[in-house]
Amino acid sequence: MRRRSPTFGRGAAAVLVAVAVLATGCSGDDPSRKVDGTIIQPGMPGEDSEELDEAPEIERARANDADIEFVQMMIPHHAQALEMAQLAPRAGGSKAVRTMADRIDGAQRPEIVYMAGWLTDQGLDAPTKEQIEGGNIPMGRHGGHGSHGGDVHEMAGMASEAQMAALARAKGAQFDRQFLELMVMHHQGAIEMVGDVVRQGADLQVNELATSIAADQTAEIDRMRQLLADL
Repeated sequence: MRRRSPTFGRGAAAVLVAVAVLATGCSGDDPSRKVDGTIIQPGMPGEDSEELDEAPEIERARANDADIEFVQMMIPHHAQALEMAQLAPRAGGSKAVRTMADRIDGAQRPEIVYMAGWLTDQGLDAPTKEQIEGGNIPMGRHGGHGSHGGDVHEMAGMASEAQMAALARAKGAQFDRQFLELMVMHHQGAIEMVGDVVRQGADLQVNELATSIAADQTAEIDRMRQLLADL
């Protein structure tokens, strides 16, 4: 949610501004207020305010198809990032790249757990705890609500099978460059997906998660571009 690079900054800033505006608009803030201990409910234009014994309950917006699609797609999107990150320790690359890979794993694995729990709460299929902990997360959409077939690699920012195979073979500085280039692309795709759910989603939890993903991955893009420049 932080630094900007010359080529990516304006796009990321636009996403984050949109996220902030939507989060404010979707917060469901209670318009009532207390005056000397009395709860005042503002009236409609031209109508008087009303004194209430207790604050009115605010009905929370239900998740819509955009929220569900975002979570269903972001799980395999994160899963590929974890697969890439797990290659770093044995690739013989730099300590800086291994540290970045650890950071990505440490951030995205808990997010997968959170998203799986959210899908379960919606009554939809999700990866199990054992699959997540074992790094055996299915690379596909979960649940029947709005899901469809197709190649998971077609999602924004996803590396192709050939790119993943080449990364798995790479060693040393070659691995570092391929990892950083693929992960920058991967993060950009995630931020694009965030923009979609910010514009179309309704669920506050998903909105907050998307906001966090956009912020963290924008900062990581800046750091990875610095590492690329240093290679």
